[in-house]
Amino acid sequence: MEGLTLCTILNNCWNMNWKKYEKEILTYFQETFPDTTISFDKTIVGKYSKVDRQIDILIEGEVAGYEIKIIVDCKNFSKNIDVKQVESFCSMVEDVDVHQGVLITQKGFSKAAINRVYYGNNKVELDIINFEDLKEFQNTAALPYSRHFAVIIPAPFGWVFDLKDKINSFASIHQRGLTLKKAQRKNEWMYMQYWKIENTDFDIDNLIQIQNKNILGVDPNSKFTYNSLVKRTDGLKTKIRIAEVKAYPALEVTGFIQFEEYILFIVLFTPKELLNKNLRKLQYLLKVATLCQLTFDNHTVIKQQLDELNDTTDKQKQAEMYFQVGIWFQEMDDFDNALINFKKSIDSFPTHYSHLKAIIQKTLSFGFIQEAKLYAMQLFTIDPTNPKVSQDLIDIYFENKRPELLIEIFNELIDENKNIEVLGNLNFHLGFVYFSMENKTEGALFMTIARHHFEKVFPKDHYIFKAMKEFEQPKSSA
Repeated sequence: MEGLTLCTILNNCWNMNWKKYEKEILTYFQETFPDTTISFDKTIVGKYSKVDRQIDILIEGEVAGYEIKIIVDCKNFSKNIDVKQVESFCSMVEDVDVHQGVLITQKGFSKAAINRVYYGNNKVELDIINFEDLKEFQNTAALPYSRHFAVIIPAPFGWVFDLKDKINSFASIHQRGLTLKKAQRKNEWMYMQYWKIENTDFDIDNLIQIQNKNILGVDPNSKFTYNSLVKRTDGLKTKIRIAEVKAYPALEVTGFIQFEEYILFIVLFTPKELLNKNLRKLQYLLKVATLCQLTFDNHTVIKQQLDELNDTTDKQKQAEMYFQVGIWFQEMDDFDNALINFKKSIDSFPTHYSHLKAIIQKTLSFGFIQEAKLYAMQLFTIDPTNPKVSQDLIDIYFENKRPELLIEIFNELIDENKNIEVLGNLNFHLGFVYFSMENKTEGALFMTIARHHFEKVFPKDHYIFKAMKEFEQPKSSA
């Protein structure tokens, strides 16, 4: 169907605001039901009323071997649709004898209207397209990427990607016209993330096991249901998990797509009453997300940044600018120049904690082991008695699967230090590393050494002794 026809017909249903979104609505239904026929302003004779019923949008065809017939009704009301309008639509769905009815409004629905659909008629689905202007840093498409791997994703019907309020460095996703905070208060929003596949045997089911373990740690009585209804034209594996967790204010619904190097997962939070509506949006994202490859040519912006650096005397600003240049070189896989500029960032501001953490992470990923070691020791010296510093180093080295390198660093630091509290801190975290590597004998040994040091500087009721007791007397010995 031509876009002009859609506009001409539906302007009678809504006002001219519809024209702004005609392409979005048409594209949404075409991509959701690609093998169907979409008609507008159709008339169907009621099965029970025996009179003509006017239908805004009629979708007919075959999906996964099953014949479908869906009607879509559009309401232009200045306030939320109430239960009376929903009941009228439910009656029409029953009268025209279709498989599904979708009621769309630009405003919203009353709580009673939502309950009427959820508890009374599983053939009816409620949706909203908000005609408010897009807020700053919101868009109808996103390109989340990790280095050269990227996926192009259009926003689901009536929703936007929010580039300002990010989750895990990616855009959050919520209803058009809202902020992330407002969407979170409604318990109706999404975020996305990548999981890097480290070995060829790892798949979606392995990731789900890891995530389920974390969820069960929050609520051991959590309930999980699954489906694999989304079929992609490229044959990539998909899966959806619905987690019902008492501690959460809404359902957590996660959709997965397995690519060769990464698993993309999209997390949806939704009230139970709106599950069907929002599940369709998640299914849409899983179906249309398109793999692409990014290439970077950052030479121009790097030159501009370096020129500006010549006029900058603020050391912290210099550090930030050098660090950004390093990132731009890294995007072009020029790791030598990336490292040079990361080093200049640290040289400009030697105690920049977040930059030091980042350069340790990056040098490990680049394979520059000696540089990573030097910066790890530099990070430790910023605050050697602070357990957070040691724990941050543990997180970085375990994330990069190099705990043996951290053991070497901690041992060298032990040899170089005479401060009793610092030695206690180092031996405690060295013991923690060994316990994390399932070496309980070495772990208990270093915990004992740490205790001897701590007893000289801390009172007997200090929290550290309670923390150590768990390691010194494993529950498995009972």
